Amino acid sequence: MRKKIKFLIIGIALLVITICICIWKQSDANGNSANMGLVCQKDGVVYYNKYEKGIFALKNGQETQLTSETAYSLNIFENKIYYITVADFNNIIIKSVDINGENGKAIATIYTSISKIYVTQNAIYYATNETGKGIAKIDLTGENEQIILPENVQDFQIAQNQIYYVNNANRICKIDISGKQNKELSDTAVARKIQVIDGWIYYYDQNENALFRLKKNGKKKELISVLIHNEMYNISGQYVYYFDKEQSKIASMKIGKSNQCNDIVSLNVSKTKINLVEDEIYYLDKSEDPFQTYQMHRRKISGEESQDIQY
Repeated sequence: MRKKIKFLIIGIALLVITICICIWKQSDANGNSANMGLVCQKDGVVYYNKYEKGIFALKNGQETQLTSETAYSLNIFENKIYYITVADFNNIIIKSVDINGENGKAIATIYTSISKIYVTQNAIYYATNETGKGIAKIDLTGENEQIILPENVQDFQIAQNQIYYVNNANRICKIDISGKQNKELSDTAVARKIQVIDGWIYYYDQNENALFRLKKNGKKKELISVLIHNEMYNISGQYVYYFDKEQSKIASMKIGKSNQCNDIVSLNVSKTKINLVEDEIYYLDKSEDPFQTYQMHRRKISGEESQDIQY
């Protein structure tokens, strides 16, 4: 009996650890999707947009090129990477490629000002500017497009079968993934872009010039920090990683310690994107190539140097 109880306790502990890991990985994915979705990972392999050079895979320090086009909003589902890229005449195309670089495929051409997609088991979700504009979904094969929310949106994110979005009045709202039960969550939260992490919706309030968060049910609002002055940030675990535009650096801050920050790296640009994978941060900095604006770099979130991306 004692052995059975012991094994039961071990099993429960392992389950809790697995759930925590899944939540942590989902948090990273949500933060990355708000930063152009330049990086994702699966089974120990990191897939990233080597800015303007294509999608590359990194395993055991070895880099392999999968595509040759600049890709955004990388999603991994099963053994495929789904992404968007800009085609001729500025058309946005949803594409997929196997994680080994084979079977590249164009799925659908969309017209959108929000460069992100979310891939689920049955569909791809995106914002559209076409007739019936709003949030749409389409089959993984590129068929059966359907408008879920016929309303202009400034940003959106899918989490736990809910679509969280910002409407044209800068209010944070949510709707079921089926298109039902549309509601505004707060009449005081003013946002343009959002990051849904665990039980919170994080947003930068331009009027207050500070970072806030709102409970997913809309019942509680908290100030995170008055030191964060733009939308270039990423939440992971108990930390927010953000771009300090005034001092041209990426820094980190523990949530709840709003006046304490640690510098990670100095930059030579006025804008960047921050993507996180485990203990590393992927970010954009000024390119050494005169024919492109940015290059992707990699560094430890502690600020220590790691194997950087070579061009």
